[in-house]
Amino acid sequence: MRLRRNGCNVLAAELRRYAALGSGESQIVLFLSRRRVAAAQFTFTSLLTATFCIILATVACFQRIDPAPAPQAVLGRWLLTFHIMGGLFRTPVELTADSSGMLRAAALGPPVVRFERASVENGVLRLEGASRFGRVHISGHLIGDSLQARWRIKILRGNVTGHKLAIAPSSSPERVAAFDSAWTMVSRMFYDPSFGGVDWAIVHTRYAPQAMAARNDGDLLAVMRRMLAELHSSHLDISAITLADAFPTRGGGSSTDEPEYIAWRALTPSIGYLRIAQFDEGPAAIARLDSAFSVLGALRGLIVDVRGNPGGTLGLALRLGDNLLTKPSPVGYFATRGGLRSFGVTSIDELDPAKLPRFRGYSVEDFQRDLRHAGAVTIETGGRVARPYLGRVVLLIDERSGSTTEALAAVMQELHRATLVGHRTAGGMLSSAEIPIVGGWVLRLPEADFRTPAGRRVEGTGVTPDVIASKHWYRDNQLRAGVSVLEH
Repeated sequence: MRLRRNGCNVLAAELRRYAALGSGESQIVLFLSRRRVAAAQFTFTSLLTATFCIILATVACFQRIDPAPAPQAVLGRWLLTFHIMGGLFRTPVELTADSSGMLRAAALGPPVVRFERASVENGVLRLEGASRFGRVHISGHLIGDSLQARWRIKILRGNVTGHKLAIAPSSSPERVAAFDSAWTMVSRMFYDPSFGGVDWAIVHTRYAPQAMAARNDGDLLAVMRRMLAELHSSHLDISAITLADAFPTRGGGSSTDEPEYIAWRALTPSIGYLRIAQFDEGPAAIARLDSAFSVLGALRGLIVDVRGNPGGTLGLALRLGDNLLTKPSPVGYFATRGGLRSFGVTSIDELDPAKLPRFRGYSVEDFQRDLRHAGAVTIETGGRVARPYLGRVVLLIDERSGSTTEALAAVMQELHRATLVGHRTAGGMLSSAEIPIVGGWVLRLPEADFRTPAGRRVEGTGVTPDVIASKHWYRDNQLRAGVSVLEH
């Protein structure tokens, strides 16, 4: 049971990573327990039993769904809710019949799961496909317009609930209009006026016939995502649901009250440990972070662990800067395409950050308002707490640290305020916004580029640590390396 609970916690954390980073291409490596093997005290008999259970679960994963004719009553758009320990994940799912009358399923939400087989027999709906965490299997009973089911990924289990939505199937002209709307919005608002060297007009010519040939919304979504992938950008996606609705337990500061998000303890009598799993928004998150520093502030060394932190909003990250920096300091700057035009330049690298308006707030809404008004802003933090932390700091990072977390890491490295230990970060640091377009689709679009105070680009490159260390599933070498840095 403990193995399964830990695995579900990791799964929920990786879903939060997608919500913040928005990268549909990353391959996630699941580790099911963070505890040392020595603590497990497996006996030979229990090891054989566990191995036998895993073999049975693996065999079950290869069970195939035989195609079956699609009952008319189930066709249409459904909303499925995956109940995962630590949160929920929701995605619209379109059930259609192909040219031979067989049932097909397409997930229309964030690209966390992709269905490949579907069938209904005796009132039981079965879906099978691929996810970022392994093969996914769903089986459950249809009761009118509702679904009660179970999901399975490897040896992990959970509930799935669903209900049919009152949304009529789209027509071909509506699908073409949605495609054109997505292309036009990217053409107008994508942060890079050069589109990374991609001829965006030719991209439209290439994919427009595919959009016209799309038979349903699932086909259209696949075409639009292939089109967006031409730009090779983070924070760029399209779906039929907002991130707030897809990940309803994320954001607003409420979930940050849980120890999973912000936790701290003393590792030794002189070294503290602060874990921040996600940079959330709201006064509850800021208050909890301040509480951590009130406890750890007297220790001479501090390890801040942001491994696996997908980023999030600015508020909590800027408050962390307040606790680590003794005076106001610029920590990077953003610029939109409109801002580049306003300042008479073609690239963010031509801007002088010292001449840009300063933002020192905590609210992401205030930041986006100021950014859109000015077109380019410099972010500043530090000097806003009575007793900032003065000891040495180690920042633990890895390949799953993304977005805001990467900006923090780069700034702390440039200011020589922290030693970075671990693995190079994800390389996805842009400011994005969700934009509703034609047909009920939601386009997540990167609207502003980012540079560190020294002018370093993080998007596409990531942040390289000062001390490279790997983390084994049975031993946390990165944490050990961090402690070693502080002890010498």
